[in-house]
Amino acid sequence: MNFEEAVNKIDEIIKKLSSGEVPLEEAVELYKAGADELAECKKKLDNAEKNAMKITFAEDIG
Repeated sequence: MNFEEAVNKIDEIIKKLSSGEVPLEEAVELYKAGADELAECKKKLDNAEKNAMKITFAEDIG
């Protein structure tokens, strides 16, 4: 799943949880899934930042 798809999935989870119509057990599972997706998004953002810094550093040296 790419970054944009993961963000959309998190958005869907937030909408479901915000509705207040989700049973407790499902809400807990949705929360866990959202937290997992958020962690993956953070990893992808961190990697993108590292790559951008490498490119910038290479341009500064070159």
